[in-house]
Amino acid sequence: MKPGKYNRRKFLGSISAGSAGGLLINTIAPFSSVNAQTKSLPFDQESNSDYFFAPGLTYLNTGTLGPCRRETIQESKNAWEELESLPVKFYGKWGAESLAERTRTIAARFLGCNMDEILITTSTTNGMNAIAQGLRLKAGDRILTTDQEHGGGLLCWEYFARYYGVTIDTISIPPGENNAASILNRINEGIRNGTRLISISHIFSSTGLRMPIAEISSLARSKGILCIVDGAQAVGAVKVNLKESGCHAYATSGHKWLMGPKGTGLLYLSKDVQDIIRPMQFEESYNTYNNSNGVVNLACILGLGKAIEYIESIGIARIEEHNLSLRNRLYERLTHMTNLTIMSPASGPLASPMLACRIPETIDRTLFVRMLLDKYKISIRPTHKQWFNGIRFSMHIFNTEKEVDFAADILHKELGK
Repeated sequence: MKPGKYNRRKFLGSISAGSAGGLLINTIAPFSSVNAQTKSLPFDQESNSDYFFAPGLTYLNTGTLGPCRRETIQESKNAWEELESLPVKFYGKWGAESLAERTRTIAARFLGCNMDEILITTSTTNGMNAIAQGLRLKAGDRILTTDQEHGGGLLCWEYFARYYGVTIDTISIPPGENNAASILNRINEGIRNGTRLISISHIFSSTGLRMPIAEISSLARSKGILCIVDGAQAVGAVKVNLKESGCHAYATSGHKWLMGPKGTGLLYLSKDVQDIIRPMQFEESYNTYNNSNGVVNLACILGLGKAIEYIESIGIARIEEHNLSLRNRLYERLTHMTNLTIMSPASGPLASPMLACRIPETIDRTLFVRMLLDKYKISIRPTHKQWFNGIRFSMHIFNTEKEVDFAADILHKELGK
């Protein structure tokens, strides 16, 4: 990719008429055949020995940090040891660069986009920062977002508001208001003269609400503005096809639902905005190794490729079905508790594998979560303070109905019926 000239008029015309389409036809051999049959082994037979979980741990916390499988760690370890045997062994075009690009190819295939639209980063936050920096925002630009955004996807815009005079318009989506039409209407009403972009989470980390990204992207394109998506809680948990979503940019993490090494992430920049969004670290090219990006963690990047291939080998549709089944089972077990209020959507298109609940204000959510870990070896997350006094469960491929039932039983025991 060569640097291009900023042309806002041309850009506005192109994104208004832009449409999503076209899947990557992979030309680089992956670690394993993508045409191989997906695994038929029931998820509840997946052994905990495939992970490094502490004995007796019930881990319902992937939305915070996902566990690496042993084979993912081994992939990274092997690469690291080989690299350190001769530190310059992979230096140059046919070494680290070609190996890292293999992971880019796997990621592009998995996300339904072209390889020249995918960049490797260190996290969702790193990707969101790259988008914001690459847009070169200025006074008079307006950003539309929601009051449910995670700080990792919001601070980049607050930086430009603080130092460059950009205006942030925030719409309220109260926890518990789980209506797609209402959300779209709120976003539409929030657009102003000067609104340059909509920045939205694919799945809210506060409640697990799955946003109607395709519809929001379509709305943005119809008005000639950008749709930027924080996808930290979506990729690996539910099916994500970036071309079908219609968004202009999408940042996600490798260390959550993809169960990749910590310190890995992915950034999607649609071709129709690559002259508009120009992150400094990818100004020379989108290659992982380039003069503007510097040295990267090759071992972890190769581990990320391995982790994505594992998700592919099972099939994201089966994983989503499994995750939602467990989430819905927990929903039903908790729905009638008097000392707990479910803030997440009921089963349906707005549900995700995360379930968030409000607990009484008299209970410190952080101490309650710590008690569950210390007393019962159940790992979940307290919600962020700015949203509500609550707890959040995240169900993934390695979890079972037995674990979900155990967690529900303990909540009934500790909070009452």
